[in-house]
Amino acid sequence: MPGWGGAAAAMYMKSEEQIREWILYGAPRSGSRDGTAWTTDGLVEMPAYHDLLSNRDLDDLVAYFLAVSGWAPEIPDGPFEGRRVATRIGCFGCHGPSGMGGVPNPGSFKGHISPWDGEEFRELVRSDAELREWILDGSIARLRDNPLARYFLDGQKTQMPAYRGHISNEELNLMVQYVGWLRR
Repeated sequence: MPGWGGAAAAMYMKSEEQIREWILYGAPRSGSRDGTAWTTDGLVEMPAYHDLLSNRDLDDLVAYFLAVSGWAPEIPDGPFEGRRVATRIGCFGCHGPSGMGGVPNPGSFKGHISPWDGEEFRELVRSDAELREWILDGSIARLRDNPLARYFLDGQKTQMPAYRGHISNEELNLMVQYVGWLRR
């Protein structure tokens, strides 16, 4: 079974039923979210627990998974693919699981990396255009041109990387869709 973090799990599961299948059979019987069949040819396979769990145990495990993973089965395809891009390029290592809680960042204005779902996000990102600028350039002109903001941008221990040239326009648009979906 993939990691229980919402971003990792969301890459592999499209329904609550597939969570149950991972637990019971070691892999979903119904295929992955993108329709490809699952194989279990890894060196360490997910064990199958179908003969060890009661229905209540299974229900409890699924409830626990849903509570701790941040997984959202109702995510539309565009935002889902955007979260997949964010996972691939490492955004959640700094912005937290699914972008919902940043890690400490000494020297930054708030002392941590901003989550994408918090109130402070509005202070840092006022539009989709600014979000695109953050992703592509690692900062935005509005803050780079402000001496006080620039002090904190330059002084923070972890700098936002610039992804210009590392992601396509389509991937950028998908990430913007994901952040917009998350904020709603």
